[in-house]
Amino acid sequence: MKLFLTFLTSISLVFLSVYSTPSISENEIEINLEKVPDFEVQTIDGQEVSLKKSIKEGKPTVVYLTASWCPMCAKNWPSLSEVYPEFKDKLNFVAVSIDPTDDATVMKKLVKEKNLTFPVAPGNPELMVKLGAKAQATTVGIDKNGNIQFMERAVMTADEFRKVFQSLIEA
Repeated sequence: MKLFLTFLTSISLVFLSVYSTPSISENEIEINLEKVPDFEVQTIDGQEVSLKKSIKEGKPTVVYLTASWCPMCAKNWPSLSEVYPEFKDKLNFVAVSIDPTDDATVMKKLVKEKNLTFPVAPGNPELMVKLGAKAQATTVGIDKNGNIQFMERAVMTADEFRKVFQSLIEA
């Protein structure tokens, strides 16, 4: 029964994120300086990304909420693939699918087909809820102390991602 309720909740979140109008427009930034609850995800390559680890390392964390079927997300992937290598030693980054059906197999295929250079984790809609995000294609920037510094749902250029990443490092 618990598994069924978890599945039903996950499907509901995906449905809401796809078919609801997000409260954040494509160019607005929402700032929430409250501490983020600790989270941990494992990438499709077995790498652990956790807020606790990032805070211990004194690094900011960027979580990009995505989905394999999301056209808005797909527009951001090339920019993220270009920028991530420049910042991989200065911050922790992970793209996490909000779709529970985006398992490791689906995400590995996506990484290969789209030549993604950044860490990717399988479907975890609970993380979207934990972070307070409303939909996929949302970039969440968390400072080295565990506070959300920005949350933006937008298609961004590589230079825009660079500015966001740099501002997090300097915060």
